[in-house]
Amino acid sequence: MTDEEKFRFDLTGFLVRPAILSKDEVNDIVDQLDRIRHNPESLPPEHRAVPGGASSVLIDHPKVIDVLHEIIGPDVRMESTFSVWRKKGQEHGGLHGGGPRQGDPIFGYRVNNGRIHAGMVRVVFELTDISKNDGATHFIVGSHKSNFPMHSDHMSLDPEKRSPYLMTYECPAGSAIFFTENLCHAGPVWQRETPRIAILNAYAHLATHWHRLRIPPEVLNGLPKEKQAYFREPWIADFRTSPATRNTIERFMEKDEPPINTDHSP
Repeated sequence: MTDEEKFRFDLTGFLVRPAILSKDEVNDIVDQLDRIRHNPESLPPEHRAVPGGASSVLIDHPKVIDVLHEIIGPDVRMESTFSVWRKKGQEHGGLHGGGPRQGDPIFGYRVNNGRIHAGMVRVVFELTDISKNDGATHFIVGSHKSNFPMHSDHMSLDPEKRSPYLMTYECPAGSAIFFTENLCHAGPVWQRETPRIAILNAYAHLATHWHRLRIPPEVLNGLPKEKQAYFREPWIADFRTSPATRNTIERFMEKDEPPINTDHSP
């Protein structure tokens, strides 16, 4: 990350890296999502959900991982993922998050000794061009550091009642938007005739675990080993061994073991 990117992320709680995907990568992922939605049988089972198939390029994209290493740390795991195919008039949810949640290590945000420590970080991969009036993700900027509860005067998406601190972005297809989950955010009503197509990945520190994994086992097992490594069990060190075993990507690559328990039963 550049100093300016760190400044913007710390100030607002989100950061846009435009057009990190090639046009071919965007087209391949959109084609996969279209098939998942309308004709899943045209795909092999391991590609019928994200992050399998073409969308797997997003898991460990270099221009994503280098940001995550700066704002989460070197030990990163992927918590969850889902796709969005939102038609005109549909919304994804009102404003939520923000306020005094710093005590929660999952969502907490702080800066110490010149280093950002974000809890869970969401990465939105926009697969269509986005303009500011389209209805993409909105944020109450700075709310990731707020020490008081979110005030009702700032929690409306009504155009006549919107907070002066409500902000969104514009970007070309293939862009990545990073935001800390401690930032107050929303998915407003989509305004365009063409759908909003996006994938949202959540990342956290390897020592934490918020979401229970919902990725179908056949999709997870169909990923290359180096991508499965981002779903490995959440622990840092095993002190039953001497020296202690570290839960590194390199160790995972050497071992013949599944990334995580994929049992979806209660």
